[in-house]
Amino acid sequence: MKKYAFRLEAVLKLRKLKEENCRMELGQLILYLNKIEDQISHEKSEINKYYEIQEGALKNGAKGSQINAFPMLIGAKDQNINLLERDKKKQEELIADKKMELAQLRGDLKVMDNLKEKDFQEYRKALNKEIDQKVEEQTQTWLQFKDKKV
Repeated sequence: MKKYAFRLEAVLKLRKLKEENCRMELGQLILYLNKIEDQISHEKSEINKYYEIQEGALKNGAKGSQINAFPMLIGAKDQNINLLERDKKKQEELIADKKMELAQLRGDLKVMDNLKEKDFQEYRKALNKEIDQKVEEQTQTWLQFKDKKV
């Protein structure tokens, strides 16, 4: 009997590749989301630093033009945080969509794996049947030969 070969092996490989690519894309999306979150935390820490600098300047005496700069700096950081929060929401939506896609691809891959397993079990049954038939034929031949000798 010929060696086992799954006739849909090319489709199985393609689905594995698609699933792996989707995983990589999801990882990249999560990495970008982490960068956005890091940037947001950095911006918030910058705001805290500006407040500390402003308090120090007020204690030591500062010019009015210096004091007027702080609200503008903090406002710009707040605006940047708002933009980053918007990007974060978009990124989270993309991640949710990609997770749904990955779940679908995993399901498709599982179906193909189950088909391959079922096909392999059928192959094994046919192979065992063929081997059993050959053993039975050899046993019958041996018994006939033995009966002729006696």
